[in-house]
Amino acid sequence: MRNFINFFIEKFDKIVFLIFLLISFSLILNRNFFQNSKINFFSNGIISSINNQTKQISNYLNLKFENANLKRENLDLKIKLNSIFKDSSINYYNGEYKIKIADIVSNSIKYSKNFLIINKGHNDSVKLDDGLITDEGIVGIINQVSPKYSTAISILNSDLKINAKIKRTNHFGSLQWNGKNHKIMTLYDIPKSANIMINDSVVSGGMSFIFQENIPIGKIKNINLKENSNYFIIDVELFENFSTLRSVYIISNSNKSELDNLNVNNEIY
Repeated sequence: MRNFINFFIEKFDKIVFLIFLLISFSLILNRNFFQNSKINFFSNGIISSINNQTKQISNYLNLKFENANLKRENLDLKIKLNSIFKDSSINYYNGEYKIKIADIVSNSIKYSKNFLIINKGHNDSVKLDDGLITDEGIVGIINQVSPKYSTAISILNSDLKINAKIKRTNHFGSLQWNGKNHKIMTLYDIPKSANIMINDSVVSGGMSFIFQENIPIGKIKNINLKENSNYFIIDVELFENFSTLRSVYIISNSNKSELDNLNVNNEIY
């Protein structure tokens, strides 16, 4: 207490000066419209700037939470509309295919055999051979599962072949990556009798138990026919940009085990 009193006595003149200065400013502001308006304009500008910065920081911190909510709402709407893709005949919520959302933890595109890691695993009912898709097309197939994570073979993997077809003509072929351009895949086994054209849409063929028919994949960019060959070699430009991929839908065929067993029995004969 004594120290406080001594400090007050030592600084008494400065304290009195500050008090009178504040009183003077108060009188000027209260009795002079021009100065009052200028100060209010300046202070409001500072407060507005602080509020905007605070709001931007708050919005940035909430982005991840809001993004997750938007994904869930988006998926709910697609399920209610009985279609996961625009302008397609796919019905994924028909008791046969189950859908979950996952974020991508790791994704490679620079190798000849690329893989992805997602943040869903056994705890989320993810299984081997579940498919990964987006609104723009097929992404990959689950090949390993742990409690919290899973890895998937990317379609940008030269070991993976996807059953695909030309949507307009219904001709089937096999889609594979040549390990070069991450935006281009190659469609084989389309006969030269097929009336195909540049920009024809390429979709999933539906001849596998993983991906349903008519999932969009890409469009025809180039058509080649080797001499003495009866089949086209077709460059397909992917709709999905794998270099910016951040999240996927996991699709699981609830009837796959039964279908696989039938296939095994057929192979015996």
